[in-house]
Amino acid sequence: MDPFYRGRLLTIEDLEGILNRNFGDGVEFVPEYLNSATAEQLLTRLLRNLKNAYTQSYAYDNAMKCTDMILGMQPESPEEIRDKGILEERLLRYDKALPLLNKYLELEPEADDADFILELIKSVREKSNQ
Repeated sequence: MDPFYRGRLLTIEDLEGILNRNFGDGVEFVPEYLNSATAEQLLTRLLRNLKNAYTQSYAYDNAMKCTDMILGMQPESPEEIRDKGILEERLLRYDKALPLLNKYLELEPEADDADFILELIKSVREKSNQ
């Protein structure tokens, strides 16, 4: 079903066309792409898409609501803990941001964004001491 066009049913050829338009001809369609998703997986994806849209439009309070809902389902998700910490910083709630950002680094010490998070922690500490 195509969520962008009123739930229109798609054929394999339709799906291959979408894949090629979005990723180029070098990507092969694999039938496993059609495996069903659980309700929690669908809800999580929807909430992440909403969170990203809210964040891009600077609606941090709404993005936080999405993050909190995801954490309700996945309380130990490092990425959501990180995102909540970043949102707390954007909302100027430094006392809440620091423990979340530190927890993220405890869970993912080798994360690709560890340097960025360390710089953010330093910045948050400086701002909270002013």
